Amino acid sequence: MRRLVVWSVLCLFAAVTVSLAALGGSSSRADNLTQEGCMNQWLFNGLWRVEVTAVEPYMNGSQQTGWQITEVWRNGTNGQLSPADSQLQDQTLELANSTLTARGSTTGTLSLGNVGNNNFAPAGQFTYKQVFLSSATLDPSDKPKGLGITFNGTLLATQNKPHFSTPKYNFHFNLGCVATGAAAQAQGGSNQVAATEGCMNQWMSNGVWKMRVTAIGPNPVGSAPKDQYGWLVTQTWVNATNRGLIPGPGSDQGTKFVGTRVTDEYLITQSGNNASSANVYGGFHINTKPGYDWPAGSDYTFAQAFGWNPFDATDTPVRLLVTFDDKTQNALPNVPHYKKPADFRIDLTCTK
Repeated sequence: MRRLVVWSVLCLFAAVTVSLAALGGSSSRADNLTQEGCMNQWLFNGLWRVEVTAVEPYMNGSQQTGWQITEVWRNGTNGQLSPADSQLQDQTLELANSTLTARGSTTGTLSLGNVGNNNFAPAGQFTYKQVFLSSATLDPSDKPKGLGITFNGTLLATQNKPHFSTPKYNFHFNLGCVATGAAAQAQGGSNQVAATEGCMNQWMSNGVWKMRVTAIGPNPVGSAPKDQYGWLVTQTWVNATNRGLIPGPGSDQGTKFVGTRVTDEYLITQSGNNASSANVYGGFHINTKPGYDWPAGSDYTFAQAFGWNPFDATDTPVRLLVTFDDKTQNALPNVPHYKKPADFRIDLTCTK
C-alpha cells in the first residue's frame, strides 16, 4: 500500500509539473479555443495528434533568414483525412520580440501545404519542417518561444466532414519547455486499421478483388536518388468474382458492371510517414484501366506512383496499405460483398 501511495504522489507531481511548464511563461496562450503543450508533447483535438520535436535556424547559404519547426502529425480518425479537410488555417511562430506567420512567405506557405494537403491513412503519420521566414533582416537572437496551430472550427462545424471532439481544437506549444513521461505519449485516436497481412508477390484476396505487388522502384524509372521525386509500386489486380465490376461506386452499362468502392492506397516509409495515391497526378491508377470496366476474372497491371514534399529518397518504403469501403459495400443488396478484414497491408521488405 505504501508503494502505491508514493507512486500516486509521484505521478501527480509529474503531471502538475508538466502542466505548469506548459502553461507557464509569456508564451502561454489562454483562450477558450486553444490547448497548451510543451515540446515533445502530443496534443489531440479528436481529429489530429500533433507534437513539436525540434526548433532550428532556417539558412539561406551562410545567412539565417528564418526558423524551421519539426512537427509530427497523426490522423486520429478511422478514415482518410487531410488537415485541409479540417480547415487548417495558419501557423504562428512567436519570437521573443516579434511574430512570424507560415503564410508570411511563399516558402512558408508551401511547407504548410505539405502537411495540409497530405491525405493521411487512418492512424497515418507525417513528419515535416514548417518554415517561417522574416520579411526583414532576421535577428538570430530573437528566439522562438511559442508556436500556434489554428483551425477554422466554426466553418468545419457546418460541413459534412469529421468534427473536433473538443472546443479547444487549436494547439499552442510553449517552445521553452520539454515534456517527459505520460505527457510525451500520444493521446487517443484511431489505431492501425485491421487488414489482411501479406508480402511482395503474395496474392491478397477479400472475395471481391485479388491483387499482389510485384515490384517497387524509383520514379522516374531508373533515376538516381538525387533525381528521384517518388516511388512506383507495380501491382496486378484481378476481378475475383463472377460479376462485372468497376472500382468506384455506382455502376456502368446499367447494372452489368457494379461498383465496389475501392478507396485508396497508402505507402508507408521507414520513418512512419505515409503518402496517399491521391497526392499524385492522376490519383489511384486502378482507374486508368482501358475501358474502365472489369469483366469477371479480368486483370490489369499498373505502376502506382507515390510522392510527397519534401521528398527523401533515403526514407524507403516498408509497407503498402490498400483500403476499401467495405462497410458501405456490404450494406448494399445485389452486389458482391467483402470478406473481413477487407483491407490489405503488404510488407514490402518480405517476398513470398
